[in-house]
Amino acid sequence: GTLRDTELAIGVASRLNLGGADELYVQQFNQLVSAGNVAGAAKVAGSSPRQFLRTTNTIARFQQMPAQPGQPAPVFQYFSVLLESGKLNHLETIELAKPVLQQGRGQMLEKWINEEKLELSQELGDLIMSAGDFNMALPVYVKAGAHDKVIACLVQRGEFDKIVAYAARVGHRADYSFLLQQLARTNPAGALDFAKKLASNDSGQQLIDANTVLEVFMSFSLLKEATGFLLEALKGNRKEEGFLQTKLLEINL
Repeated sequence: GTLRDTELAIGVASRLNLGGADELYVQQFNQLVSAGNVAGAAKVAGSSPRQFLRTTNTIARFQQMPAQPGQPAPVFQYFSVLLESGKLNHLETIELAKPVLQQGRGQMLEKWINEEKLELSQELGDLIMSAGDFNMALPVYVKAGAHDKVIACLVQRGEFDKIVAYAARVGHRADYSFLLQQLARTNPAGALDFAKKLASNDSGQQLIDANTVLEVFMSFSLLKEATGFLLEALKGNRKEEGFLQTKLLEINL
């Protein structure tokens, strides 16, 4: 302040992540935006102490700036500067992912995910899922700890063995009845495989009640699948399963 050297003050504050120069940052940022200096404004925002300029308002400012002929949109230039120097925060990740996915450039998004340039969250996974890419969404959900979403992806991929193993590993109790209903509606054969895995798995426990499975299949008139499941579930020929054995005969009669 004594030297009236704004550039020096900003440089020191940026390097040491110090407060006290916020007003100077805002002034310089506004000047550069007004002058149409996208790269300069992006660098100021990206290096701001405590990332105080990396907000919704800053992204909106770049979105409102007119694009120059032959140049990427200013907001993409802003994100590029941030990606070169580090990792995007949650807000920036979401705002970048939306247009990238809309433009069908999922490979670019996957590259940034693999390079750990983006903040992974359930919201990001949901965006990717809405674009129909289960394979890319799965590791995002895993990192974000969104267990139900991980299991939903595995259902879509038909990896039923992994569903039970994943739930056991993370200690998550999934709503298997709901998942089975969803799968029976779209993929009866897959629903049968899934039900068999739930009834007989490495843990030695039945993860879903056989009566519940039967109700799900019968509600969709899936007689073949209901029969296939009961034949598997009743292999032990236990006395307490007499009701289900009778249902098996009734269905086939």
